[in-house]
Amino acid sequence: GIKILLDIYNRKNIIALRGNHDFLAHYILKFLITSSDMYDSDSLVRLAVAKTGHGLDTLVNDENPTIRAVVAKQGFYLDKLTNDENSWVRVSVASRKHNLHILIHDKDWYVRTAVAQQGFGLDTLIHDKEWIVRKAVAEQGYGLETLVYDEAELVRAVVASQGYGLDILVHDKDAAVRIAVARQGYGLDILINDESSLVREVVAEQGYRLDILAHDEDSDVRFVVAQQGYHLEEFVNDEDPAIRAIVAAHGVGLEILLHDADPEVRKAAEEALRKANN
Repeated sequence: GIKILLDIYNRKNIIALRGNHDFLAHYILKFLITSSDMYDSDSLVRLAVAKTGHGLDTLVNDENPTIRAVVAKQGFYLDKLTNDENSWVRVSVASRKHNLHILIHDKDWYVRTAVAQQGFGLDTLIHDKEWIVRKAVAEQGYGLETLVYDEAELVRAVVASQGYGLDILVHDKDAAVRIAVARQGYGLDILINDESSLVREVVAEQGYRLDILAHDEDSDVRFVVAQQGYHLEEFVNDEDPAIRAIVAAHGVGLEILLHDADPEVRKAAEEALRKANN
């Protein structure tokens, strides 16, 4: 059977499948990997070997950091790889929750972020100089009473997404934060009049006061309203062809939209008519 499979698959290509989700490749690899494959000049071959768990004592020293990261992800040689020169290898060590007491002080923010994502040292990392590390802390639901006032808008947005401090953040100066508040369904009576159309779009997505938002000056807001099947008869003559296409797709106003100036609108109308006649 293996000989037949080898006739179908080139040996090197099988190994280079990298062990992702190909069951047949995994099966074949068991029979094909040799001790020389971990020294192959093709890094994809060595990477596939590492993913099978073979030759890790050699591949831990591979010149390719992606391969060393795979070794770490499998939980081998973590003490050695804690001090790897490549930060992404150290991230892989952190993902195994190993030596976090060391990696919390790493010089690279993405390593410290990985530490925060493990829920370790949050009382220290909440004060990190990099906002993305503090964002990871907020995502753990830690220190929200402090981070609600963080200088970085994306940190405050995460706080809002946790449902904390919405009465404060509904008035935030940054639209990204107010969007996060709107997605919580909070303060929609305030945010419906927000200066940012992006915020009003989210209000529309919540299905709030579509009768008002159907007349919004921004076509993207009206588009969201139309997507929800509201106000379609009035949208037949909307200036935005994308909105008229939605109307047509709902089978509304076809006698008009079949002759629309925009080809995409006509196409949507013709498709709706075809479905109606079947």
